[in-house]
Amino acid sequence: MKVLVDILGRTFYMSFFIILVPLGAYTIHNGSSAMVALISYLVLSLLIPLAYLSSSRSGFGPSEKRIGRMCYILGWVLVQLGTYQSFFVGDFSFLWALPSVGRDVAFVIVMYIQVALSLTVGYIINNLVRRSSTK
Repeated sequence: MKVLVDILGRTFYMSFFIILVPLGAYTIHNGSSAMVALISYLVLSLLIPLAYLSSSRSGFGPSEKRIGRMCYILGWVLVQLGTYQSFFVGDFSFLWALPSVGRDVAFVIVMYIQVALSLTVGYIINNLVRRSSTK
């Protein structure tokens, strides 16, 4: 449980660097702003945590277990695929009925959850790989 709380806390701080640029691009509200916001979010949500995970002080939880960069990349890809697949399966038309501030808040929440899930999935994959390699 401490690992999850640690991941959520560190994701919160990383989100200042990850979310503000796409949110600023999206609030312009012209034709290409959504695409600029999406691409900048995808790049930042991949590179900022990778830069953090490259640090020697990037351990999570009381035992300071680190996440391998490849495990994070795999977790990030899985979370992105799952999220975008849900947009094709689910009906999210209610988002466009919200005022623009409501949509912005909804997108900020989704972006935060995606980064936190990517780190969590990467942590789980990292532990599974380590366990299988020690047997």
